Amino acid sequence: MMQAKHLPLLLLAFGLVVHQTEACPQDAPAPKASEDKSPSAPFIRLVEEGSFVHLQVAARSFQGHDEEGQPSGPRITLCAAMHVGEAAFYSGMQKQLDACDVVLFEGVGGMPIALDAEGVNKTSEKAAIAVTRRRMRAVAIAIAQFRSRHERYPTDLSQLSSLLPSKGHGHPALIDFWGTVLIYQRHPPAEKGAEGTFSLVSLGADKKTGGEGVARDLAFSDQPPIESREIQNKRGIQQDMAQALGLVFQLDAMNHLGSSWRNSDATAVELMGWLNGEVADQSALLSALDGSSFVADLVGSMLRLFSLSKTAQSMLRLVTIEVLARAEEVLQSKAAGLGDLMEILLDRRNEIVLADLEELLAQEEPPLQIGIIYGAAHQSEFQAALAAKGFLCTETTWRTAARVDLDGLGLPRAQVNWTRRALARSIDSMLK
Repeated sequence: MMQAKHLPLLLLAFGLVVHQTEACPQDAPAPKASEDKSPSAPFIRLVEEGSFVHLQVAARSFQGHDEEGQPSGPRITLCAAMHVGEAAFYSGMQKQLDACDVVLFEGVGGMPIALDAEGVNKTSEKAAIAVTRRRMRAVAIAIAQFRSRHERYPTDLSQLSSLLPSKGHGHPALIDFWGTVLIYQRHPPAEKGAEGTFSLVSLGADKKTGGEGVARDLAFSDQPPIESREIQNKRGIQQDMAQALGLVFQLDAMNHLGSSWRNSDATAVELMGWLNGEVADQSALLSALDGSSFVADLVGSMLRLFSLSKTAQSMLRLVTIEVLARAEEVLQSKAAGLGDLMEILLDRRNEIVLADLEELLAQEEPPLQIGIIYGAAHQSEFQAALAAKGFLCTETTWRTAARVDLDGLGLPRAQVNWTRRALARSIDSMLK
């Protein structure tokens, strides 16, 4: 069973790995080629430079080779996600992943995808429909938020600019996969005393009314109704942690709405079904992480207190960096009685990603650049699977996700060193 003393460490490791300060180079070359080319090479490392401690995360690329030993075929880049970090860390990943033809990303608790109920045969068509419906839901949530704030529906979609993410140019959520602006209409109440409604439609690939398959119209009314928690956009522990650490939250810093980005994860319904069916006593942990429980409110309030003190914030960041530096080791070992939970949160979700990757590689003309952004604890299995297929590591980029200046903590170095040793011993005890 999980011991009480392990809970803070596990909340940090699970909540943050599952997903600006002093100037310092964000990208660093791999230390030794042999280390990063190993099928078991880690995706997280701790680097100490002077008084600074850096938590660095890898983006590692793989490619097949021809008979002459030259790189050939699709290039697959595994980007280890860290769900809170420095803004420059996310901008570097965003730029690298946006250059890919397809990006498979982690997203149980993010923007839901309502997949085509009738199904389609071609992966590209399925992805197009999924991307369009995900964008439609983002817009529908923004419409509902606008109505909650202003007690009326927006006149047109341009009024949602402050409620939708914008990266590069425009608001990609307003446009379907095929580049056409979504059709938005307000509808008056059907009868006196009733509430008005709205409709949101994509005309599909042919950009005309009607059609079949990928060309048929897609309506938001075919998706599940918007839930109150989506409108409230309630903060979760990860966002509270980001604020407490003086960092930013991944979903606030990155754009996952690009047409090349595909959610490759279990749905919330699937995940909760697995948890309730096999480890029901652990489902409260997810409620805490998405901000939907009393525990989340309590922990969130405690975390927000850290942001009020520079020393407390820096110490919390140091503790987090030390814990996350060994998060791969902790989660993959399924320590502290979390074997069943980790089997779901890691193994089953990995199967989804590997199946999606297999489908992409099996296409007659597979994408030349494929990116996978997932928690670091997942990436070791993806790396091993690629090695088994004959893919070799061609490049590794290490990025600083977070750092702390030990001299800037305002505490004696002896006290800081004692804290670090105590954390190491606590983690070691979990792994025994």
